[in-house]
Amino acid sequence: MHDGGDFRDDTAVDILYLVDRLEELVGMGKRLPFSGRVMVDEEEFLVLVDQLRVAVPNEIKQAQRVIKERERVIGEAQDDAAKILEQARRTSEALLSEQGLYNEARQRGEDILRGAEEQSQRAKGDIDRFALEQFTEVERVVASTLRIFDDALRDALDAVQHAKNQIGR
Repeated sequence: MHDGGDFRDDTAVDILYLVDRLEELVGMGKRLPFSGRVMVDEEEFLVLVDQLRVAVPNEIKQAQRVIKERERVIGEAQDDAAKILEQARRTSEALLSEQGLYNEARQRGEDILRGAEEQSQRAKGDIDRFALEQFTEVERVVASTLRIFDDALRDALDAVQHAKNQIGR
């Protein structure tokens, strides 16, 4: 590598600056008659080429670092997006599942209530029939008892009348 010129710190050398300097060197060079060639100061030219050799790998390394950082940031963003999507999927599944469970529980509850209501109606019907049977039996027993009392009372009245008739004769 050649030393000299305005060579700055490797990290501070700007490729475009060096290309501009090369262009300037060619622009200031002496033209050869009847050709498209230019004569330039060899030492200055070699210094700029050496600086470009140093600057280009640094610029490439910096570009590679930028690309790697960009890829890392994109990767993290994609990972975060995947996590968010997965969480959203789980949440929606849970909500749908909860809604499904809610609907199933509501349906089962309605079925149980309907069954209980039907059983209650059957039980009321059974109770009503039983009560009617019992009232009918009580009515039959009361009527039978009344007949017995009525018969006993008639018999007693007949006996009293017969006894009166016996006494009054």
